[in-house]
Amino acid sequence: MDTIDLSLEKLLSFKSDEGKIYLDNLRTILMETDAMGTLRKDLISSLGMERAKGFLLRYGWNCGAKFATNVDKMFTPNEKIDWFKAGMELHTLTGQVLVEPIEVQINEGKGDFYCEGYWRHSYEAEQHIKQFGLSNESVCWTLLGWAGGFSSYYFGKKVIYKEVECIGKGDPFCRWVGRTIDEWESEIHNELPFYQEESIVFELEKAYHRIERQKEDLKNVLRINDQLSNVLIQGDGFPSIVKVLGQNLDTTVVLEDKHFNPISSYGNYKEAPFLPSLKVLGGKQNQKIHRLMEEKKITKFSVLDEPNKKIERLVSPILLKNEVCGYLSIIKNNNSAFNEVEIISLERTASICAAQFLNERTAIETEQRIRGEFLNEMLLDNPNIENLSYRMKVLGYNLEKPYYVFVFDLVYNSGNGPNREADLMEIRKKLEDTIQEKLKTYEKNCFVSSRLDKIIAVIPERIFTLTSLTPKSFGELLINFKIPNFTAFDISLGVSSCCNGIHSFQSGYQEALKSIRMLQAQNLNSNVISFDELGSLGRLLLHAKNDQELENFAKRTLNELVSYDRENDGELLKTLYFFLENQGNIHKTARQMMLSIGAIRYRIKRVQEISNLDMTNAKDYYDTHLSLQILLYYGIFKL
Repeated sequence: MDTIDLSLEKLLSFKSDEGKIYLDNLRTILMETDAMGTLRKDLISSLGMERAKGFLLRYGWNCGAKFATNVDKMFTPNEKIDWFKAGMELHTLTGQVLVEPIEVQINEGKGDFYCEGYWRHSYEAEQHIKQFGLSNESVCWTLLGWAGGFSSYYFGKKVIYKEVECIGKGDPFCRWVGRTIDEWESEIHNELPFYQEESIVFELEKAYHRIERQKEDLKNVLRINDQLSNVLIQGDGFPSIVKVLGQNLDTTVVLEDKHFNPISSYGNYKEAPFLPSLKVLGGKQNQKIHRLMEEKKITKFSVLDEPNKKIERLVSPILLKNEVCGYLSIIKNNNSAFNEVEIISLERTASICAAQFLNERTAIETEQRIRGEFLNEMLLDNPNIENLSYRMKVLGYNLEKPYYVFVFDLVYNSGNGPNREADLMEIRKKLEDTIQEKLKTYEKNCFVSSRLDKIIAVIPERIFTLTSLTPKSFGELLINFKIPNFTAFDISLGVSSCCNGIHSFQSGYQEALKSIRMLQAQNLNSNVISFDELGSLGRLLLHAKNDQELENFAKRTLNELVSYDRENDGELLKTLYFFLENQGNIHKTARQMMLSIGAIRYRIKRVQEISNLDMTNAKDYYDTHLSLQILLYYGIFKL
C-alpha cells in the first residue's frame, strides 16, 4: 500500500461466518470498556496498585510494539514521520482514546525525540474513576505503555511517555509527553521499574517487605489513634487534636470551619484564603472543589502559598450527621506525595474532630438552654429568688452586685422573605455568640440569653468602671460589628437603669424594652438608647398600671390636633414635637424639618388656633410635651 488510507471502511472487515473481525490483516476483537474496567479493578485488588500499574504498563507496551510491527506491514509511506502520525490516528481508531498531538519533534540523526499532546475521552481514566473515584496520580497506564511501545519500535530507542495531567486525578484533560530515557534524565527514574518484569521470587520478597511496611504503618496509625482518643476523652479541644496529628506526621496541619476560616493550626501555616487561591490556579480545580464540597470526599489540591510557590494540600471534610461542619488539612511542599499513613490518619482525625464539634455544640446548647430557663424564671411574677440566686451562682452568674440589662432587638427590614424565620434564628444565634465572645474580654461570666427575637445580656457595672465608658457608650461599642449575609436585619439596643439583685431584673428588662420602643418610634440615627434618656416619660411608662389611661390622657390634651392631622393628612403634631424638642427655637425647627421659617411660624400659629394651647404657660408646655412623647410611643403619629 503506497499511501496511507485510514478510513474504517477500507481497514475494517468482518467475516461473520467465521466469527472474526480484521483491522487490515490484523485480527481484532470488540470488547466493552466496562469489561476492561472490571479487569482493572480485579488486578488492583489482587496485585495492589503498584504491581497492577506495572502489569498494565507492560501490557500496553507489548500491545503498542506489536501494533507497530503490523502497521509497518500495512503501509509504505513517503516519509517515515507519516508512518508515526498514522500510528496516532490508528490508536484513535481502536476506540481507546482520541489522540491530539500538540508538538512532534523527531530527529533520528541526532537522536532527539519529543512528542506532546492531549488524550481526549480516555476509556482508561473513565473506568478508573468509575471503579475507584479520583486518584492522586495519573491513571492511563495502558495508554502510556501503548504509546511507548509504538514509539520505541519507530525510533529505535526506548521512548517513555509520562502523563503530566489526567482527568483520572481531577484535571480537565489528559496531557502527555514522550521522550527518550536519556532526555528524561532523573525525571523518569521512579517510573522505569514498572517496565521491568520481575521473577516470582523477587515479587514475593517485595510482597514480604510491603507487608512489613504495612504492619509498621498500622502500628503508627494505631498509635496516633490512641493519642487522639485520649485527647477527646480528656476534653483538651481542637488545638491538642491538631497538635497530635501534626507532631506524629511531622507536617503542617490546619483545622477550618465550613467557610474555611481557621480554627486551629500546627506547624508552619501561613493563613491565606483557601478557595480564592484555588481560583488563581485556574478552572481545573473545579472538579476537585466539587468532589470535596459536594461529594464530601478527601481531595488533594495544589495551592498557591505565595507568588510562584505551590504547596500540596490534602483536605478532608469533617462530617456531622452527613453535614460538613469543617475541614481538616495536612500540607506539604510542592510535588510531595501523601502516603497511606497520612491519608488514614487524616481520615481518623477528621472523625475525632467531628466528635469534638458535637461535644462543643452540645455543651453550648446545654448552657444556652440553662440560661434560657434562668431567664424565664427571672421574668416570672413571683420567682423563687433564693433558689434561683443559688443555682446561678453555681454556674458563675452573680446578680447580687450592680448591673445593667441590655436588650438587643432584631427587626427584619426587607419584608416577609421566604427565609425570614430561618434567617432570624441563625442571626440571633450568631449575634448571641458574638456578644458572648466580646464580653469575655471584659468579664469571664456574663449572662447572655435569647427570648423570641431579642437577646438579653446582664452587664456588671464594674465593666463600665474598667472601660471608663457609660452604659450607652459601651453598648455602642458592643453593637458596632457586622454579620455577613444578614443585612436584612436592623439591630437596636435598649439599656436599663442600674439594677441591684435578681428581684430588680424584671424591672430592668421592662426598662430596656420600653427604651427600644421609644428609639424605634423616634427614628433616630443612633441604634442605642438608655432608659435614663427617657426621663420622666420612662418612669411614667414603667409604672403606669394601665396603658390605655396614658393614651387617653395624651389624646385629651391633643385631641383636636390628632383629629386635624388625621383628616387633613397634616403634620402639625410632628411640627409641634420638633418645636418643643428645640425649646421653641423656630430656626432650629425649620432646619430639622427642612422647611422655611415662615412655614414653621404658620404651623405653630395653626396649632395654637386649633388646640387653644399656650406654649408660654408652663403647665400647657409640660402636658403638651409629655402627651406628644406618649402619642409617639404608642404610634399615634410618626416622625
